[in-house]
Amino acid sequence: MKNLLTSVLFFALTFQAIAQTDGITYQAVIIGPDALELPGVDSEGNYLPNATVAIRFTIYDSGNQIEFREVQIADTDEFGRINLLIGEANHDEFTHISWDGTPKDLEVEIDFDAGSNFETMSREKLTFLPYAYHRNITATGTLSVDDNTFLNGELQVEGPTNLNSTLDVNNQNATNLTGTLTVDGETNLNNAFSVNNSSPSSLTGNLGVGGNSLLNGTLDVIGKTTLNDLEVNGQASFADLQAESLVVNQNTELYGTTLLDGMGSQIRLTSNMPNSGAEIGNHPVLIEGGKNGLAIRVNGSRNNNTNFITFYDTTRDLSWGRIEGETPSEYTNNADYNFDQTSLNYDIYDAGFDVAFAAYDLAASFVEVTTASTSSTACVGLGTCVTAPIPSWIVSSTAQSIAAGIQLVAAGVGVGIAATNKSTYNTNKDTYQGVTYASGSGDYAEYLLRENTAEKMTYGDIVGVKGGKISKNTIQAERVMVVSFKPIVLGNMPQENREQDYEKVAFMGQVPVKVFGKVNVGDYILPSGKNDGIGIAVSPQRITTEQIKDIVGVAWAENKQPFGFGFVNVAVGLNRNDTGQVVQKLENKIQEQANEIADLKSQMLTVLDRLSKLENGESVTASYKNEDSEEHPIHRDYEIVESTEKDIVYFQITVDDFEKGLVLAEQMIRDSGEYDRYKEYLDKLKNDPVFKEKFFHKMQQDLNHKIHYHKQIDKVGR
Repeated sequence: MKNLLTSVLFFALTFQAIAQTDGITYQAVIIGPDALELPGVDSEGNYLPNATVAIRFTIYDSGNQIEFREVQIADTDEFGRINLLIGEANHDEFTHISWDGTPKDLEVEIDFDAGSNFETMSREKLTFLPYAYHRNITATGTLSVDDNTFLNGELQVEGPTNLNSTLDVNNQNATNLTGTLTVDGETNLNNAFSVNNSSPSSLTGNLGVGGNSLLNGTLDVIGKTTLNDLEVNGQASFADLQAESLVVNQNTELYGTTLLDGMGSQIRLTSNMPNSGAEIGNHPVLIEGGKNGLAIRVNGSRNNNTNFITFYDTTRDLSWGRIEGETPSEYTNNADYNFDQTSLNYDIYDAGFDVAFAAYDLAASFVEVTTASTSSTACVGLGTCVTAPIPSWIVSSTAQSIAAGIQLVAAGVGVGIAATNKSTYNTNKDTYQGVTYASGSGDYAEYLLRENTAEKMTYGDIVGVKGGKISKNTIQAERVMVVSFKPIVLGNMPQENREQDYEKVAFMGQVPVKVFGKVNVGDYILPSGKNDGIGIAVSPQRITTEQIKDIVGVAWAENKQPFGFGFVNVAVGLNRNDTGQVVQKLENKIQEQANEIADLKSQMLTVLDRLSKLENGESVTASYKNEDSEEHPIHRDYEIVESTEKDIVYFQITVDDFEKGLVLAEQMIRDSGEYDRYKEYLDKLKNDPVFKEKFFHKMQQDLNHKIHYHKQIDKVGR
């Protein structure tokens, strides 16, 4: 049978200072549960030596509620003794026991198998004595301590704490206040003052800082702040900042409306950036955000003396270019405006001359028609005989009148268009007046890759373009261009560190070109053919079809040295119509040959038809008719005018004459090389019945006036 007898139970409610461990010392001798078997008789109540047992300690409060419990595994010594410290296994829970003077019981349980099958050994009341160390102390009265008081643990004060003297926290120990700290007197901080955990600090009075102030976070100042000297190394937010002198050595971020007033002095933004690449990060000033960029407003109005933007570099004090204002009264100060006005006026004058010459040609053609439509062979009376005018002559003369009429219409429209162009130009100039860009540069250029990156090129060299790459070899080049000298606009920027593989090539404008030999203004500049970057001049009268594709531009300056090298100013990208005359001549030649081939084909078909009839035994008669024969019938209205010299017959111009004349007029215009110029009016005359009828009646009306004039002359004699 089991005998749970503790021979020695000694415990004291003391707190061990040894090893800095709080607890209750517990000592006991464990009696074995089984009797000792001896010969003849069993011996009971023997101690349990060298055994492992489990001891469970439970402390109950005055309400018989468990306040603390832990289990410890212990080994008995050779005499069955154990020596334990209650609270060692579950120290954190032990420290929360409230020793408030109320009764507490200690229950001890044992499991001889060191498992969880515990049996009660004892339950005893804990007796309180004045100990050297205490846990929680509850005092209902006043606690007076005449000497120093050392608290090695936490001091928790539930109510107010009044300190009539100094509070010193030594050894650099922290002082944590979770509530409000109210200080009625002065507060002296001899060391750092830190407000952690993003907690705010509110100061209703003045804040005087005698030394440096370090703000690692954001400083928000809602009201006005007067700073005689402020140094900010980190981020600072200002709702309203007025500073007479502000020096910022690090990054500055300004949010909201920002006003920089120089008060009559210059405002400078200086950034000595070391890199010169075209990347966005290599520019000293970046304006970012929004749909628009930089707006500039000057005081007063704008004129040529107002420079909105001026361009300088460190090589000289004078500017290299500017964007200046412009008013209508200052248009004539602009060379481009003067040139445009001259060109537009020339167009009007040229169109006016076209009208004058066209009117003259039309009047002359009416005389020709009048002559062609009359006959001086007339027999009046019975057996009247009339010699009709030659129809082909009438058709030809009518065609001349139609062509002259078309020229007059086109010239009149040209005057209107030229005048409208000038009016539109002047209207747009007034509408979009404002600023003009001024620069010493004269062309628009782009970077193009060299075909051979080792090939040396300088400005003025003539280069050939093949697949977007350039070289001095112009043979079979897709385009012939010039290396730019100083472009006003430069596009197609290459990648960083590859600019040496590219060259600036002029696309449009004025650019100096290397030439050999004499050059006159208006000459075409072509490659020399030696692939040396040099050009030669060819006059417009001597240009050939083969040379058209190699035209670089038109010389706007001359070179008087017949056997020397030099530079001439050349207009490139502006000569798109220079080859029109040559092309038109080629088209006319082709059309002429096509007409000849058609005539030959018609004659051959006639000959073959007659040969076929002869082979078949058929008779062939000539189809030629003498248009001067008196037997030729007359199918047109006529009027006989009795003249003092001889009778004259005036025949009326018919619609059929007009239709045939229109066909011949078109051919005449084609042969003159001016078909493209009058094509629109020819098409309208052929395809628009209303326009054709008005045109014919107008011609007939003018012709009738001319014939009436001739009739009056014929009646009185010439």
